[in-house]
Amino acid sequence: MITIPTILLIYHDADMVTLRTFEAINAMGQARVILADTNPVTASSNLSRVSIQPIKGKLNFKAIKSLKQAIRELSPDVVFAVSTSALSTALFATRGTNTKVIGYRGTQARVHRFDPTYRMALLNKRVHHIVCETQDICQYLSRYIPQEKLSWCPKPYSTDWIKDAIVNPMSAWDTTSDTNEHFNLVYIGITKGRPHKGLNYLIDAIQILNLTRPDIKPRLTVIGEADPSDINRATDNIKFTGNRPDAIHYLPSADLFVLPSTRDASPRVVREAQACGLPCIVSDIPGARDLIIPDGPKQSGILVPPANPQAITDAIAYIYDNPTLHLRMIDNARENITDNYNPDNYTAYLTKVMVNNDK
Repeated sequence: MITIPTILLIYHDADMVTLRTFEAINAMGQARVILADTNPVTASSNLSRVSIQPIKGKLNFKAIKSLKQAIRELSPDVVFAVSTSALSTALFATRGTNTKVIGYRGTQARVHRFDPTYRMALLNKRVHHIVCETQDICQYLSRYIPQEKLSWCPKPYSTDWIKDAIVNPMSAWDTTSDTNEHFNLVYIGITKGRPHKGLNYLIDAIQILNLTRPDIKPRLTVIGEADPSDINRATDNIKFTGNRPDAIHYLPSADLFVLPSTRDASPRVVREAQACGLPCIVSDIPGARDLIIPDGPKQSGILVPPANPQAITDAIAYIYDNPTLHLRMIDNARENITDNYNPDNYTAYLTKVMVNNDK
């Protein structure tokens, strides 16, 4: 009888793509995946579950104790932790066991070698492997972590995951009197206290358009908690919805998605937007720029220099002035997701890392 390995997935901060990938690994019989959930009623999944205490920081004794108890009962071969607090908790809880701890890095934030909290998680020598979101992150971490402990693969996306949004689109605007004269842009992201998200540059771009290209009649919908300074300086053709669990439903009703970040990793929302058929204007920064096809017959968006409102303005105007290109980019955006972000590829990658101990 062949014994398959057991993977304990700590659900703390794990996103929908991660959950679906491990569901696929479990369904294929590659491993037995168990969800360690701090609140089992919140995660919709068919995986087996074990309840653990909420993880509130890198050194939370109640969380460590409850996870240690789960590990003692389940004897998992691997624990996968997405966040650094979950990674630290897993490292403490697996002391004295043969369980491998695998972490994840999805941010380009700097690593501080001499900060002891990093030694508790990311830079801990007991970490078996780190799954990186982008090649840039992998290369950066190689300064601090042996290369053999690092690998990367872009997260996938599927057009199946946005079917409900396509069928039930939403808009922040009163569309009953619309006659398609407005050019609708959308941004999704939490920007409060996060100037690197660059929302101020997008607001500047809208204001430039208002003055120089009133014929475009742009409207911008901002979804996610925004900084008061951005809200206060916005014009009437910019609406803020705040945080919305149904944020993805605002994408199909728009004409264009804009990512104005000056620093980002590999934002899922760019995949979501393209899956919904939205061309994307994306800052030319590591990670994010790899998510679109910026030129050629398969072009799905435009890259612009970061922190450059005029470049955003020009890109919006260019797409508006070329409706044939806009239509082609709509098809190309969907094809980019279908062709290059197949969930099967990511499932195979994580299976190698988790089950076959390969990269």
